[in-house]
Amino acid sequence: MAVASPLPLQIFVAALLALSLSTTASSSPAPVNRSSCYKRLFSFGDSLTDTGNYIIHYSTASGPVLALPYGETFFGRPSGRWSDGRLIVDFIVERLGFQYWPAYLQVSTRKLPAEEFRYGANFAVAAATALSQDFFLKKNLSVDLLTPSPIPPYSLGVQIGWFKKVLAMVASTDQERKELMASSLFLVGEIGLNDYNHPFLQNKTLEWVRPLVPQVIRSIAMSIEALIELGAKTMYVPGIFPLGCTPLYLFLFPDDDRDHATGCLQRLNDLILVHNHMLEAKLEKLRRDHPSVSITYVDSYDNVLGLITAPTQNGFGKETVLEACYPVFISGSAAVPCPDPSRHVNFDGLHMTEAVYKLMARGMLDGPFAAPPIMSTCNHNC
Repeated sequence: MAVASPLPLQIFVAALLALSLSTTASSSPAPVNRSSCYKRLFSFGDSLTDTGNYIIHYSTASGPVLALPYGETFFGRPSGRWSDGRLIVDFIVERLGFQYWPAYLQVSTRKLPAEEFRYGANFAVAAATALSQDFFLKKNLSVDLLTPSPIPPYSLGVQIGWFKKVLAMVASTDQERKELMASSLFLVGEIGLNDYNHPFLQNKTLEWVRPLVPQVIRSIAMSIEALIELGAKTMYVPGIFPLGCTPLYLFLFPDDDRDHATGCLQRLNDLILVHNHMLEAKLEKLRRDHPSVSITYVDSYDNVLGLITAPTQNGFGKETVLEACYPVFISGSAAVPCPDPSRHVNFDGLHMTEAVYKLMARGMLDGPFAAPPIMSTCNHNC
């Protein structure tokens, strides 16, 4: 499924890293930080949030994200993001007005100073899971890069460990740590999708995958509690979008039962709904246990499903709503990109287009898919 880069890979990755380090959330200089509430943003997750960590870890491997049309819509080049342009987190960063906001490995691998984290950091890595790599190894799943969908070592727990290192760098006293944690916004997820995605792509059945859900939720909750223990006060936790509506899974399971209204895979979406409902219930318990902490669930499922059920009202083509703009996860190197990604919900068979991520970010920033939305919480706290 890899798309060859026109440059030798090591040269290409080096150039990409140099460009990424100078890239803000937009192609022009961002305004001075205008958020008097959130001084930093720290995010954790997988490819829906990864802005460059994956390409650094896998810099000796090839992959479609290293070549156009990834990044074409906004950056005009591959940027390490699994989309044609910006991700949800990019739109949040823009709205908060941060001038510079790095992927963690871009800073740590180059041993750059703590000042690089002045607006926070992104710890998300594409293909990351909530459960540890060791958990899946014990269940005989593969981590070998030569196998389909290998499980990386950068689980949510590992990402939390990275954050602790950054916290020690930027806050040397208890008071500094307390102030930093209280004034920061934490985005925990989306995470958990790959705990199901990897087994499916390694030929495990729905019956094999379903019992993982409570363990995935428990792992997410443990990471949230770890952040609370460190002093976090404001967290947003997205659920998973309807995986059964992605072109990749519609291709892999053509004979599975489909919902008559949407054309999506019913049993797969039912699995995601179980995950989301359990996550909501766990977050409610965490709120009761920690009444001084704001923990908000983000309804990514209904957000995306609304775009699929009403595509034309949201600017998408009705005839392509369940098709990928650039089906590289389905057709591999034979994939041909569509002329206009903004008319598509899905970009590559699994990930979505910038146009969708922009709408999803709006649902988090201004509502109605996060209650309270990020900006109203910020204004309330000011």
